[in-house]
Amino acid sequence: MKKLLSLLLILMPTILFAQEKGIDEKIDEAFGAYTGWFVDLIFYSIPFTDTIKVPWVLIVLVLGALYFTLYFKLINFRGFFTAINIVKGKYDEIESGGDDYVEASDSVSKVEGDAVDTIRVEQNEDHHGEVSHFQALTAALSATVGLGNIAGVAVAISIGGPGATFWMIIAGIIGMASKFAECTLGVKYREIGEDGTVYGGPMYYLSKGLKEKGFLRAGQILAIIFAIMCIGGSFGGGNMFQSNQAFAMLESYSQSEIDSTTNLQEVQGSQVFYSHFENESYTVDRVTEDSVFLNQLNVEEDNLVGLTIEDFGKDSILLASDIQLKDSISEAWVGEEVICYKPSIFKGVVKSVGDSVVIERGDKSMVVAQNNFIGNSKTSPLSGSGWIFGLIMSILVGIVIIGGIKKIASVTDKIVPFMVVIYVVSALTILGIHYAEIPGAFGQIFSGAFTGLGIAGGFFGVLVQGFRRAAFSNEAGIGSASIAHAAVKTKYAASEGLVALLEPFIDTVLVCTMTALVLVISNGNGDIMTYGQEVTQGVEVTSRAFSASISWFPIVLTIAVILFAFSTMISWSYYGYQAWSYLFGRSKRVEYIYKGLFCLFVIVGAASQLGSVIGFSDAMIFAMLVPNMIGLFILAPKVRDELKKFMDKIKTVTGK
Repeated sequence: MKKLLSLLLILMPTILFAQEKGIDEKIDEAFGAYTGWFVDLIFYSIPFTDTIKVPWVLIVLVLGALYFTLYFKLINFRGFFTAINIVKGKYDEIESGGDDYVEASDSVSKVEGDAVDTIRVEQNEDHHGEVSHFQALTAALSATVGLGNIAGVAVAISIGGPGATFWMIIAGIIGMASKFAECTLGVKYREIGEDGTVYGGPMYYLSKGLKEKGFLRAGQILAIIFAIMCIGGSFGGGNMFQSNQAFAMLESYSQSEIDSTTNLQEVQGSQVFYSHFENESYTVDRVTEDSVFLNQLNVEEDNLVGLTIEDFGKDSILLASDIQLKDSISEAWVGEEVICYKPSIFKGVVKSVGDSVVIERGDKSMVVAQNNFIGNSKTSPLSGSGWIFGLIMSILVGIVIIGGIKKIASVTDKIVPFMVVIYVVSALTILGIHYAEIPGAFGQIFSGAFTGLGIAGGFFGVLVQGFRRAAFSNEAGIGSASIAHAAVKTKYAASEGLVALLEPFIDTVLVCTMTALVLVISNGNGDIMTYGQEVTQGVEVTSRAFSASISWFPIVLTIAVILFAFSTMISWSYYGYQAWSYLFGRSKRVEYIYKGLFCLFVIVGAASQLGSVIGFSDAMIFAMLVPNMIGLFILAPKVRDELKKFMDKIKTVTGK
């Protein structure tokens, strides 16, 4: 521990000044150069048409969810109300009384790959888990309900239009079956220490479950691969990205515009956000009745941008010959080269002020005419203080995660309902105000789902965007949630599998749909977004949509984003630690090393801009599906047996 503390002290100055010195950018560029191949591999898109390319991970997740939906005979629907009753505690006596575990004799050291001492603890009525069904559900939900529901939905709708919502709902429903399968296995193959601490997740059902099937070595290799990916994902997407986005939201809310009344000398030395346009070349791909689609030049993959005729005719789109485009757009424009001045933000420190303003960020600089700088720049009193925010968050995270899953669950079972209620009540309030427009919004969602008019890729493009957002939001099939659900107090694995299927329903079907409705209704006149043109700041778009009806909503959203980020971090810390302990052992020293590193990365994430690092960790999260899906397909019969065992017990006790 002394060595670890010394390392933290050495690294702290680098963390504190990462933004100003540009160290984070250099690290990011170097890291991206070495890991780009892995990110490209995981998110490689298979071309189906000239305009539609689908990531292979999405295909695996969706086909897997469809398979499990059919294999378990529509458990998504059949088990829904049973799951609700389990959470309500209706079957608590069934789960705590009696058991179906195999008795182990003292002369046997292993039973079905499990240690005898572990089985004895599992048989002990006082040590059959650590948390309740509700706590396990909220712990898992806290890792998935978050920025994906707020920002991701806006991005999906901006690309695929309102119809993407329909396919988002469908993907959420079929994803319930994948969650059921993986979380049932998480409980079935978990291990419980002498002190009652639960160790579970894909690492265990891959190694132990595949051994039962005669694939000992394959199971061990897949378990190790999963654990490595899970650790990487916990540090990046489950940690740095969360603290980074939470601070960015707080910083964005505190920004004030630099106008003609601002004393520019006082701005010197401060960090600013300068809004400008970066010109990029496109060719006109096709023209419809109301939209123009552009293809970016000098880019290997198709990067289609959709604009309305009105937006296309504005000053931001010019021919290469510098002739301004007018409203008379037709098929004759197809193949013509245009220059699109894309909105962008340069974040840096003001180094000098005069007729021109010099803004620097690391090795990069921008010289801006003073009259352009004024009115197009914003500053925030929080700029440069990301490390302070990260330090506070890391302390709060540390306080919670030191206590393990019981402490995490006791926090998430309060935070998750609170933050979801705040967000949902806000959405319902807006929908109540615009109740007359709800039928029309649903009409756009359903009609857009099957037509995709004016959207790149048409019907198929809309379908892909909906599936992509749902799969990336609820993580059904990734295997991460089974780690949290494994800690539940139950003696019937399928009972928690049933509870887990509620997770995609809450995350995707309820929360994402409410967000989508607010976006579609608020965008009635096209002020929020242009369908077919991807937005880059999904959180800000959602904030504008909500604030159109509730002026003070940005405050609520800022609080919600911080809470979402905090709850996601503490849940992913548990996921990462479980994988860490699987690889390195369960000693206190090993535990504190991981948790110390995790808290350190909270600070790094808030203070730095590590896009490639976070992109790599996101790729690691989705790489988890490879070993997990292999295990789920092979062990599906075990899940079916566990379901039958639990349902038969319910019938025996209740007579129903």
